[in-house]
Amino acid sequence: MAKKNRTSYGPIAPCRVGIDYSTTSPAICIRVKVGGFSAWRVEWDIHYLTSTKKLIKETDVGKFRFIGSYLPTNFDHLIERYSHISKWAIDSLEAYTVEKVHLEDYAYAATGKLFHIGENTGLLKYKLMIRDILCETIAPTAVKKEATGKGNASKARMIDKFKQETDIDLYKELDCTTDSPVSDIVDSYFICNYSK
Repeated sequence: MAKKNRTSYGPIAPCRVGIDYSTTSPAICIRVKVGGFSAWRVEWDIHYLTSTKKLIKETDVGKFRFIGSYLPTNFDHLIERYSHISKWAIDSLEAYTVEKVHLEDYAYAATGKLFHIGENTGLLKYKLMIRDILCETIAPTAVKKEATGKGNASKARMIDKFKQETDIDLYKELDCTTDSPVSDIVDSYFICNYSK
């Protein structure tokens, strides 16, 4: 899918990035400042991976651009999946001048395939490091607390807060009936805009 070229809108300042990274539905929010030195404006490009074919599309809504790419499900080995996801992430970032990446840290109280999550995230961190891209991890509870006032906010509360701030109903705009990739997009947005 061809990406629109933001340079046609004027110069682009270095971008801040928020990544909600996972093995099934990662999302990357890029805060883009376009325009001129006396008239910068902020826009957001949000890239996400999905295995749902109808969600593989580009959707423009006001200052937001949602770019869905396909995540295959037929990998022979998990490391192939992780390699595919990290390549997508790096390819998405290479279209921008990245100032800093905020990456959601591990949820240490989580259960499930923790080693898989660690391997997947470790590969991305390595690829960011060898490209000299500054990466800072942020606790999931800190992101939720800043966004909603509660460190244990539910997915539904985070989605509601996104809708309040942006006036965008992602379920409607993406023609999506499931929380994924909606909640991942929302998380990446709040990670990107985390103030500390």
